[in-house]
Amino acid sequence: MRTMLCSGVAFAALMIPAAAFAQSTGTVEAEEGSEIVVTGNGGPVTISGVQIPDAPKARAVITQELIERRAPGQTILDTLNQVPGVSFTNSDAYGSSGGNIRIRGFDGNRIALTFDGIPLNDSGNYAIYSNQQLDPELIDQVNVNFGSTDVDSPTAAAAGGTINYRSLVPSDKLSATGVYSRGTNDMNRAFVLLQTGELTSFGTKAWVSASSQKYDQFRGPGTIYKQQYNGKIYQPLNDRGDFISVAAHYNQNRSYFYSNPSLANLRTVLSAATVPAAGSGASPVTIDLDRAQYDQVFDDRSSAFRYDYTCSLPSASATAGNNAVQDDRAACGNVYTTAYNPSNTGNVRLNSRYTISDKLLVSFDGAYSWTRANGGGSTIFAEQDAAAFNAAGTSNASGVNSYQYSRLGAGVATGVDLNGDGDLRDFVRAYFPSNTRTQRFTAIAGVRYQIDDNNLVRLAYTWDRARHRQTGEASLLRGDGRPLSPFSALDGEGPGAILDAQGNVLNKRNRLSYAILHQISGEYRGSFFEDSFKVAAGLRVPFFRRNLTNYCYTIGGQSNDAYCTSQTSAQVTALDTRLTSVTLGAPYANRIKTYDAILPNVGFTYDFTSAISMFGSYSKGLSVPRTDNLYGFDDVTISPVQAVEPEKTDSFDLGLRYTDRLIQAQVAGWYIKYKNRIISTTTLLEGNQTLSVDRNVGAVKSHGVDANIGIRPSRHFSLYGFGSYTIARLQEDARDPLTTAVILPTAGKFVVETPKWQYGGRAQFDFQPVSIGVQAKHTGDRWVTDVNDLKSAGYTLVDLDARIDLAFAGLDRTFLQLNVSNLLKERYFGNLTTAGNAFPLVANGSTGTPRFTFGAPRTFIGTIHFEF
Repeated sequence: MRTMLCSGVAFAALMIPAAAFAQSTGTVEAEEGSEIVVTGNGGPVTISGVQIPDAPKARAVITQELIERRAPGQTILDTLNQVPGVSFTNSDAYGSSGGNIRIRGFDGNRIALTFDGIPLNDSGNYAIYSNQQLDPELIDQVNVNFGSTDVDSPTAAAAGGTINYRSLVPSDKLSATGVYSRGTNDMNRAFVLLQTGELTSFGTKAWVSASSQKYDQFRGPGTIYKQQYNGKIYQPLNDRGDFISVAAHYNQNRSYFYSNPSLANLRTVLSAATVPAAGSGASPVTIDLDRAQYDQVFDDRSSAFRYDYTCSLPSASATAGNNAVQDDRAACGNVYTTAYNPSNTGNVRLNSRYTISDKLLVSFDGAYSWTRANGGGSTIFAEQDAAAFNAAGTSNASGVNSYQYSRLGAGVATGVDLNGDGDLRDFVRAYFPSNTRTQRFTAIAGVRYQIDDNNLVRLAYTWDRARHRQTGEASLLRGDGRPLSPFSALDGEGPGAILDAQGNVLNKRNRLSYAILHQISGEYRGSFFEDSFKVAAGLRVPFFRRNLTNYCYTIGGQSNDAYCTSQTSAQVTALDTRLTSVTLGAPYANRIKTYDAILPNVGFTYDFTSAISMFGSYSKGLSVPRTDNLYGFDDVTISPVQAVEPEKTDSFDLGLRYTDRLIQAQVAGWYIKYKNRIISTTTLLEGNQTLSVDRNVGAVKSHGVDANIGIRPSRHFSLYGFGSYTIARLQEDARDPLTTAVILPTAGKFVVETPKWQYGGRAQFDFQPVSIGVQAKHTGDRWVTDVNDLKSAGYTLVDLDARIDLAFAGLDRTFLQLNVSNLLKERYFGNLTTAGNAFPLVANGSTGTPRFTFGAPRTFIGTIHFEF
């Protein structure tokens, strides 16, 4: 074992914290380097739970010190709002309803999220689901890489950077923790954790945990329910730091979507003076409501943008032989019970390290993960197929499913009696979610060779294979509009399955995707001039393969739905000639799409003094087209004139750091250029579903400045502040991939949902047994449309946390905590449903139907935390 004597916080931060800054075990060990004995310093400085690591790239770290002060059960992504350049908008105050994250203008689909080294982004659309993350009590720390990724990251979407968090290592001592929280909107949460301590003479240790949370939505009907179970067993192998760790995670969400107003809804409730009917990029409309206006919209109880609590389906009350039309088209289309978002997710994770010799170290991480989820939604079917067409041969405009055509009759009948009343005259509402099941295997193998005390190299191989099964089974609803099963008639099983005339379950899609990654990578790290200059250079070479099978007919340009039918190909061909606005492509198997790239990265740190250093980095990033959206074409009947190409970025950072025991500060300037920028035209569908079509819009240039500072003048007080300035502009117009015609004048426009200004901070006071923390963040104006004709005004949120330690009463490691989110009752819009353009506004909505999500009002949470 090698031991070196060093001084200087900068060197310690780079070399020793075991799991501090990295995601995979191999990256941890590359950054750890050697075992270091540090003289005169205790490792990286943490102020208010934030660290500024001395890494050769732009990075930020948040530790459990801050995580535990946030609202119990809150998603870890919300805590990242204290990091400059990061913008997270939460759907509610508790974190179990989802939200949206952006880093330097990149949305969540372009940000890689990993958990103990394994990928968490959806393998189909690369989305991040913030409500499915690990309980915050179990997160040791989380780090953010801006505009770059570690060389062994198993990701298809990291143009915007990476977020990595790691779970706790089991404790050496036996202990138990119990947490109970009670909050606004009838929120109840319970969390328990058992640490076994060392179970054997050779150091085996483990922990298990469980949590449950339930609360009502803050606006409109609906209950959010979440339960989670976790466990981890850790086996040290020797006194060199080698280990094997096996962990498991299971999360179950049963939640409903919030109903939120469109631009047209705002205009209807308020006035044309507040929301005009026209706007332009030169004179954009800003949605900036005062308190009275906001409350007027928030309190509006009409069904225009608030889900109904109850409903009654005429089709469900039909009696046999009445020969009357039972019509559900005006019933239960806005009921909360089908705006449903159930999910079951889980994984099993392996992390390990093995020392082969004093110079050679091997690491291996592996995981198996799975998902079952959908986003709810309902639709109307005409029992007789002829009622699904109008005279022009297109889909019926009177509320019937747009792609029904002749599916129910299946080529052997004119339709199907869905409600059992003996006729084919009815219009029946059905539960019609988009089900997704994923099984995913991940493996990362790494070898690190220590050339000498100042130089090391490593090689890694990464493999990731996701089996992505997507269906959309239709099933009957109860008379009050409730689904019979949260996952409908998945795999043809479950109650109420809707069958066509040939006895097959009706589907909106039926496809199988394999998203496969093979990746090789290498990295060199060196330290020179008595450790004052450190450099890291790496190369990541990913090979992506998409194996696509569509068991249904492709609907041209439509990636969400397909034409799934029991009809023969001749019957579909005859149908295709009748359609005037839709092209159908035949089913196919094993359609292959491949992408690869060579992605270098290099970075350095230079220490001017023991406290002052400079860092700089360059990295090339990649985000490949989303697997789901490849189903909008078949490359035979339906082929784009311009195929969607992968996004590639060139990211540069240059900054200064100051770190001592009193102050830590960092300021960094950055520039990112990326070509083949992909934008999606998004349309909101019934049941809170959306339709997205990808298009390349050429180059985008973005730049900005991020800064933060932490000060701890005494052990009783700490102060942290941050700010970021971001400019991100599209350089070219958006074109139709089928015709190359300009469809949106996006050249020169600012990227949507990206605030130009963000700033805030936190102050914490510790006078035992009482401690109080106050934090605030201002999020600036954000564009809602790609053509910049509509923006949402900025807002400022203030949160409070206060704690009283009960050790004075003989209750060691027990405390009471109060959290208040949105302390000053800010009225604001958080998540935004963006669109290509908003104007001209028409009577039934707008051209792109942008929507505004109400921000959560002031929320109180009281917690008692026991530890024995």
